[in-house]
Amino acid sequence: MTGSPIVIDASIALRWLLPDPLSEACWKLYARTAEAGDQITVPALWVYEVVSGLTKAVYFGSLSPDEARKGLIQIFALGAQPADPTESFSSRALEWTLRLDRAAAYDSFYLSLAEALGCHLWTADRRLYNSAREVRLEWVHWVEEA
Repeated sequence: MTGSPIVIDASIALRWLLPDPLSEACWKLYARTAEAGDQITVPALWVYEVVSGLTKAVYFGSLSPDEARKGLIQIFALGAQPADPTESFSSRALEWTLRLDRAAAYDSFYLSLAEALGCHLWTADRRLYNSAREVRLEWVHWVEEA
């Protein structure tokens, strides 16, 4: 890899696999990332969120179990590098959660990782994007900006 790290949240990865109006924009982001040689880096919880999203898609009939299994293999083949939740990383996630006045810290782990790496965070989660805009996080991007 010759480029820079970028952080993506699970909403991007799931739209690579599920029918969604933002799927094309998510694939465009992936193509741009691959072309630049950027390394996709994710917090470890990304894996859990992707698997949970796939199982929900099976449960609600959007994917077959075999499609979910193949999708999981495809996601890992794209080469995202999970980052372990260290104490300092988790502490920053706690602070982001408090700053954004959120009840849950999941999205804050993405913010914490991007902040620690000094890189951009890309999302297809409108709520996360809007929260980041409210506190003027210019390094958080909506997927259609790609």
